[in-house]
Order: sequence, then structure tokens, then C-alpha cells
Amino acid sequence: MDLQGRTLVMIPGEELSHLKNTLEQLLTEIKALQSPKPSGNKDEFITAKEFMSSVRICRTKFDQLVAQGKIKTIKKRRKIYVPSGEVNRYFSDPTIL
Repeated sequence: MDLQGRTLVMIPGEELSHLKNTLEQLLTEIKALQSPKPSGNKDEFITAKEFMSSVRICRTKFDQLVAQGKIKTIKKRRKIYVPSGEVNRYFSDPTIL
């Protein structure tokens, strides 16, 4: 019989089912890591610089939007953080510009 470079291996049925279960668990975990995170998650923040580079605005425009209350920010010590959902809201909310 020609196996064309393949190897035939015999393993017990319970080892095969254990192997299948392990592979299914790995696949589930990989899919969970690849799935996009919800955009409105309030626990995730980016820095002001990251926000400005994401939406391609300068510091002056950023300060104007913050002063007008159109972008939510949090200040921790000397750093300014923006909820990550604000990037999507910047592009979808017509009142921001």
C-alpha cells in the first residue's frame, strides 16, 4: 500500500478523544483571543497621545474637544487617558466636529 510519505499510527480511542477535546479547547481559546473587544468597554483606556494619533488631530484640537465636553478624559497624576470607545464615537457622532 502506498501512503505517499504519510505515517499510519494506531492509538487507543480514549487517547484520541482526549486529544480531540484538548484541540477543541485550544481552538476556543484562540478564537476568544482573536475576537474583537467590545468598543464601549469602560475599563480600557488609551493615552491622549494615542487618541490624537488614532483620530489624526493635533493637541490644540484635542484640548478644544475636551473643553467643550465632547471627549471624555480621565487625568491620573500627570497623564491624560481617554476611554478607548471614544475613538469610535469620534467618527460616528456628528456633533463632535
